[in-house]
Order: sequence, then structure tokens, then C-alpha cells
Amino acid sequence: MEEIKLRDAIFRLQTRQFGSVAEKLLESILIELGAVVKKSKNSSYDREIDGLNDEIKGSVVRKKCPLKLDNGNIIETLLNHETNRFLKFADAQKTKWDSNIQQVKPKLFNNLWYMLFFYDCVAIFKINSSQVISDKEISYSPHQHRGNEGEGQFHVTEEKLQYHLDNYFVKTLTYREVYDKLDDKVISKN
Repeated sequence: MEEIKLRDAIFRLQTRQFGSVAEKLLESILIELGAVVKKSKNSSYDREIDGLNDEIKGSVVRKKCPLKLDNGNIIETLLNHETNRFLKFADAQKTKWDSNIQQVKPKLFNNLWYMLFFYDCVAIFKINSSQVISDKEISYSPHQHRGNEGEGQFHVTEEKLQYHLDNYFVKTLTYREVYDKLDDKVISKN
């Protein structure tokens, strides 16, 4: 069950390392499909894909956190907190969850590839930078941090998932496929 160990390791990664895994995974998929993928010329986007400057984001999907902390219950609440909040794709439209696609700078890229890492698969989506801003259903907020100009975020939830599937869905991968795509022996052939 090497793919399960890999999934669990991915879920434990810190933000920057997690982002690197998402970038390598998408790069491997696109090269396999015949796309020309190059490293970015600067840090304003992640990869040049078929001549376009594209951004790649990933987010682990977890059930909503029911923690309500106040001064009288912090220790008790933390000790009794449900630690397994992972969510299978099949349960994604009937369970409350929130996945944040953040640090999005639409003026700096052509396309945004965003990946939702569910417990049993990875769902991949692609949206044009102008659609990030103009599609009201995406609910892009251009304000993520105070004073950050041109950087924002949007959320994918159980209520919005079907919209993303209908309009921006590319494909899903099992963790066996993720394992195979990230395998150094496979990547070095490309």
C-alpha cells in the first residue's frame, strides 16, 4: 500500500512543500499528455505550459472543523477534537467542508490549475485568469491579507463543488496514479 503511505505523507506536508508536490504532479501529467512544460522565468507564476504562464495550486480537503474555543474549554475541546477530518470524493456534496485556494494573483498568469486532494483521489481543475475574476460563482475575493495588492483567494465547498465540476473540471487521479506520476523513474523518462 505504498500509495496510501504517499497520500498520508502528502497530507502531512507544510504549505510550500505541499505546493511543490502539486506542481510536480501536474507537470508530470501534462508532459505525459504532450504539453511543453518549462520552469517559470520568475516567481510570479509556477510553470510555462505550451507557451503560457500558468499557476498551480493545491489544497487538502477536510471536513469543517467544529472546534469552538473559548476561555473555559480550550483543553477539553482540543483533547476531544475529531482528528480524522479527511473526506472521500463520494461524500463531498453531502458533508460540510471548505478548501481555500489562496495567494491567487490573476494578473500574473494565464491559467490557474487547482487541485483538491480528497482522501481517495485528487480532482484537477483549470480556469482562465480572467474567469477567476469575472465568474461570480467562483466568488474570488481580491483581498487575502491587509495591504496585499493583486492577491486574493476563493473557496471551494460542498455547495460549490458541482459548479466547479461542471465548468472547470479536468480529471481525477487515484493515489495509485499519483504515486506512478511522482515516481522518479517515470519523471526522469520525461
